[in-house]
Amino acid sequence: MNTLRKLHDTHELHDVSDDSTRQAFILALGEKARPLFEEAASYARNHDLDVVVDLVLEHDKPRLILAVSRPGEDTVSSYSLVANLASQRMLHEEFYADSGDIHRQEALLASINEKVIDTRLANFFRKGFALPLDYINERHPIGFW
Repeated sequence: MNTLRKLHDTHELHDVSDDSTRQAFILALGEKARPLFEEAASYARNHDLDVVVDLVLEHDKPRLILAVSRPGEDTVSSYSLVANLASQRMLHEEFYADSGDIHRQEALLASINEKVIDTRLANFFRKGFALPLDYINERHPIGFW
C-alpha cells in the first residue's frame, strides 16, 4: 500500500483541519462566551454604562469584543477574546482606557468556559468601572469549584 500522499491531497486535508479548528473557535466565541458577554453588558447598561458586544468573524482572527464607556465620555475600555487559529490559542485582552493599561493572556480554547469568563468579566468591570457584577457572586459563591 502506498502511504505517500500527493502534495495537493495533504493541502486539502490541512484545509479541513483549519476549517474545523476555526469552527471550534467560532462556536466557543458565539455559543459559550457571547451569552456571558451579553449578560454582563445588560447588567452594566442597568448601571448607567454604555456597552457594545460585537462578534467579528474575520477569517484569520475571529474575535468577541465587549466595549464599555461612561455616558458622555469618548474613551472606551474593552475586554476581547481573539482566536489565534495558527497557534490554536485564545488571547484574552483587557484594555483600560483611563490608565492605558493593557493586559494580555494567551490560553487554550478550554479557557472559554463560564467560570473563567465570569471571573475575567468581574475583574474587568471592577477594575475599569468600580462595578461589581453581583450576579456572578450568586452563580459562583465563595468556595465554588
